[in-house]
Amino acid sequence: MSERDPSTNGPKSASGMYQTAQGELRDGAQRGARAASARVPEDLRGLSPEAAQKVLHELRVHQIELELQNDELRRTQLELEESRSRYFELYDLAPVGYVTLSEEGLIERANLTVAGLLGVARGALVKAPWTRFIFPEDQDVYFKHRKLLYSTGAPRGCELRLLRSNGEVFWVRLDARVAEAHDGARVSRTVVSDITERKRADETLKASEARHRTLFEHSADALMTLVPGQWRLSSGNAATRALFGARAEADLNAHTLWDFSPELQPDGRLSREKGPAMLALALERGTHAFEWTFLRASKEEFRASIALTRMMADGALLLQATVRDESEAEQRRALLAQTERLANMGFLAASVGHEINNPLAYVLSHVEGLAEILPKVASAVERCQGVLRGAIGSDGYTAALGEHAEVIEAATLQGATEQATEALSGARRIATISKVLSTFSRVGAEAMSVVDLQYAIECAIALAFNQIRFRAKLVTVFAPLLEVSAPEGKLSQVFLNLLVNAAHSIGEGQVESNCITVRTWAEGANVFGEVHDTGAGMSATTQRQIFEPFFTTKPLGMGSGLGLAICKNIVAECRGDIHVESELGRGTRFVVRLPAASEAPAAIDLPDAPAPFVRGRVLVVDDEPLLLKLMKRFLVGHDVVTACSGREAQQVLEVDEDFDLILCDLMMPDQTGVEVHQWLVARNPRLAARLVFTTGGAFGDAAIQDLTDCGATKLEKPFDTVAFKRLVSDRIQWVRNGSARPVTQRLEGV
Repeated sequence: MSERDPSTNGPKSASGMYQTAQGELRDGAQRGARAASARVPEDLRGLSPEAAQKVLHELRVHQIELELQNDELRRTQLELEESRSRYFELYDLAPVGYVTLSEEGLIERANLTVAGLLGVARGALVKAPWTRFIFPEDQDVYFKHRKLLYSTGAPRGCELRLLRSNGEVFWVRLDARVAEAHDGARVSRTVVSDITERKRADETLKASEARHRTLFEHSADALMTLVPGQWRLSSGNAATRALFGARAEADLNAHTLWDFSPELQPDGRLSREKGPAMLALALERGTHAFEWTFLRASKEEFRASIALTRMMADGALLLQATVRDESEAEQRRALLAQTERLANMGFLAASVGHEINNPLAYVLSHVEGLAEILPKVASAVERCQGVLRGAIGSDGYTAALGEHAEVIEAATLQGATEQATEALSGARRIATISKVLSTFSRVGAEAMSVVDLQYAIECAIALAFNQIRFRAKLVTVFAPLLEVSAPEGKLSQVFLNLLVNAAHSIGEGQVESNCITVRTWAEGANVFGEVHDTGAGMSATTQRQIFEPFFTTKPLGMGSGLGLAICKNIVAECRGDIHVESELGRGTRFVVRLPAASEAPAAIDLPDAPAPFVRGRVLVVDDEPLLLKLMKRFLVGHDVVTACSGREAQQVLEVDEDFDLILCDLMMPDQTGVEVHQWLVARNPRLAARLVFTTGGAFGDAAIQDLTDCGATKLEKPFDTVAFKRLVSDRIQWVRNGSARPVTQRLEGV
C-alpha cells in the first residue's frame, strides 16, 4: 500500500519521502558503527598484528557499506525529485482543475488550474467559501448537487457557471466524490472542467436548429421527409399540413404521397405505381425533380412541382421532398397571357382604328354633303320639271329625257336622299365604334387620367349592346359630371365585362321581361357605378368565389374565369372597390366605388353659336392626299398651304413661318407629328403653340406618352365639320388677338 500524508490523507510529498529515507539510512549507519565499535577493543596497543589486520578489514568493509548506503540515498533522492516533478505536473499543471472542499464548503486545497480559472492566487483560495465563486443564479444548482453528494455518498456531477475575479462568467462541469480526511472528516474531491466553449457550441447548435426549424415550419413550400421502403411521410411542415388538410404532423405519418393524389396522373400512369418509381430514382441519383398532380382535402386536383434530395439523418437514409403548389403560378401566367392578349388586341384595335379613321374622315364628310344637298337637289328638280313640262308639254318632256326620265322623278330622288341619310347614320356608327376601339386600345397604358365616368361606360355600352339588345332592355341613369382618376381604357373594360356578364345571365328572346340598368351617382368623396340585371342570379357560394382567378359559371370554352378577377384588380389600382349582391332567380347587382377625381379636366368651351369667320393662313400636313383635299375644302376662304409629310412641312416652315394655324397629322411614316412639334419648339416656340394635331388614333406606348408630354391640342378623325370649322376660327382669333385663350386641348370628332 502507498504511504499517505497524514495532513492531506493523500500520497506523501516528495520531500517527506526523502527525509524518511535519509533517516533510515542514518539509523542503519549508526547501528553498524556501534556494532563495529563493540568489536574493536578500546586499547589497540595490545592487539596482535593479526587482530589489528582484522579490525582494519572490518573498518574498510564498514566504509564500503557506508558508501553503498550513501549511493542508495542519492539514488533515492533523485527518484524522489522525479516523483515530485511528476506530481507537480499531474496535479498542479493538470488540464482540469482539482479542488478539495470541506463538508462546510470551504476550499482546503486547489491546484494551479483552478486558481487560473478563477483568476485568484492559489494561496488566497484556501479556506475561502466555494460558493463565493458560483454565479448567483446557479447557487441552487450547487446546493442540490452538494446535498445529494453527501447524502448518497455516490459520485455526482453537475454543470453551472462560475465567476472570475474580474466578473467574467464561464461554464464548468463539476465531478465530485466524497473522501475521508486524516481527521476522519468528510471532504469532496472535485474535478473542475471548463466547458464554456462546448456550451457556446451547444447554444450555437441550438440556435441553428431553431432557425432551421423556423425556416422549415414557415416555408411557403411544403417540406417533408420520406422513409424508403413503404415511403411514408416521417415529418412535414405547416405548409405540408395545410396542403393535405392534416391537423397535426402525426396525421401525415401513416400516408404516402400517392394517398393524397388522384388514381391516375395526367400521363395516364397509376399514382401508386409512378410515385414509388420517381422516389426510387431520386434515391439512386441523389436528386430528382418532376411534376405531380395532387388532391386537396376538397378533392380538387392541383398541379405541383416536387424536388427530391437524398440525405442522412441520425444514420438513417431519407428523402427530403419540396412540394410547390403551382396553381397560383399558373394563374399568374394565365393572367399575364390574358393581359398580353389584351395589349395586343388594343394595339391591333388602335392600328385598325387609325386605318379606318383616315378614309372614314372623307367618306363621312362626303356622305354628310350628299345627305345635305340631295333634298335641295330634289326640290330644285321638282320645280324645274314643272317649268319644263309647261314649256314643252308632257310628251315633249318625256321625249327629251327618254329612258332617264325616272332618274329625276321625285320618288327616285327621295329614295336617294333616304339612302344618303342611312349611309350617313351607318358611317357615324362606324365612327362611334372606331372611337370606342381607340379607347380600348389604351388598356395597356398605365397612366392615370381624369375620366368622365359616363363616357367610359358609354364606350362599354357601344361594344356590349349587340349582346344586350336580344336579351333585355337597357336603361341608363347617369348623374352629370362625375369624374374619376383612372386609366380610361381599363375603366371601360371593367364595365364592358360587367355588361357582358349581365347579358349572358339572361336568356335570348325575353327582351320585354328583362332589364339591365346602368346607373351612376356620387356620395361624398366617392363616385359609384352600378350594373343591375334581372338575370339568373348567383348562390352565396358562387358570390364568395366570383372574383377568384379561373372561377367561372359559364360552360367550357365560353369564359376564362379571369374577367372579374381582372376587374377587381383594375378597380383596386384606382383605389376603389367592387362588390356584388345577388339572389338566385332574382338577378345580380354589381357596384363599383371609385374616389372622385381631385382635379376636374379642362372643359370644352365651344360656343353653341357658330364662331365668326376670321380669315387666316393655315398649313395642313397629312400623308393622306384625300384628307388634304377634304381639309382644304373645309378651309374655303382661308389661305391654305398643304404638305404631304413631316419633312415637307419642315421644308415649308424653314422658309415661311407666317401661319396662324398648323394642322398636322400625328402618325406619319417619315416623321411623326410629335417630331414636327418638337422641331418647332426648338426653332420657334411661338409657332409651336399654334400647332393642332389631327389623328385617327395614336397607338403604341411611346406615341401616347409623346402626345401627353407635348400638350398640344388634338382633333380626332373623322372630323365633325362644324367642330372643325369652329376650332379653326377660334385658333385664328386667338392668334390675332394675342391674348385670348384657345379652346380645350382635346377636341373629338363625331
